[in-house]
Amino acid sequence: MRLEDLRFFVRIAELGSMSGAGREIGLSPSAASTRLTSLEKAFGAQLFARTTRRTTLTEAGRVLLQYARTAISEIDQASSILEAANEAPRGSLRISCNTFFGRKHILPYLVEFRERYPDIELEMDISDRMVDVIEERYDIAIRGAPLADSSLLARRLGGNPRALCASPEYLARKGVPQTPEDLANHDCISMASVPVWYFNGPEGEVAFELQKPVIKGDSGDLTYDAAIHGLGLSLKSLAHVWDDLRDGRLVAVMEDYTIARTGAIWAVYPPTQYVPPKVTAFIDFLISKYGRPPYWETDYREAMAAKSGESGTRN
Repeated sequence: MRLEDLRFFVRIAELGSMSGAGREIGLSPSAASTRLTSLEKAFGAQLFARTTRRTTLTEAGRVLLQYARTAISEIDQASSILEAANEAPRGSLRISCNTFFGRKHILPYLVEFRERYPDIELEMDISDRMVDVIEERYDIAIRGAPLADSSLLARRLGGNPRALCASPEYLARKGVPQTPEDLANHDCISMASVPVWYFNGPEGEVAFELQKPVIKGDSGDLTYDAAIHGLGLSLKSLAHVWDDLRDGRLVAVMEDYTIARTGAIWAVYPPTQYVPPKVTAFIDFLISKYGRPPYWETDYREAMAAKSGESGTRN
């Protein structure tokens, strides 16, 4: 028995005509009859009741039809998956990510990505808007918050630790906070979507509500620029400010009170039984550039440790 025999059987059932199904694949009536007879012998059952006018399913035929359709569908899907796995990544790739991540961690690598995958056409939405991946037909969205329950598939790009930080000029002017209670005497920069800061304290989680922020905005870049220009303290992802902390443009404070509820950075994409090669290629490429753990989790701390070592040696 061959797969094409099953396809022929299903088509007879759909048309109600053995000769009609035979004509579609170039079989004479006698050849079609021989093919069906061979299939019935293979199953040891009569599959159709045949008259000169009609070809109708028997009970055995109805049972086989139910499973034959499923088997053909599964095999066709497996064939598609194998073909996709062997196919070179190509086609339009629609990506959504927030502004800072796109500018700092995607755009710098796109020349290399395009050289490696010239048949992939890139379309990017770089904004702080949370898109509907399925409804708006995005192939990938980069998200840096705890994942909500959804049907989306996801791959982890790295951790998303955060730091409470400010410019050296601000800290020289206002002092360095040591505990969440000290924040009441400081200028705080607020994201409209994050009205409460949560810290891990010695006795558990501590919340600080930003009742009178010095400035409030709905853009991560605005709160970043405000901190850089000395307006106050800002809660930022290390992926956003790791190089500023490393190079001294910003200073992390209250490091004994780590930031709670941080989540990770994820690449999310629509649910599917097989992931398109262009999606896999892009995510694998990003992970290869970021490292495990990614550089934004390690670069700043390694630089600080090295500076501390140099200071200790000089002393």
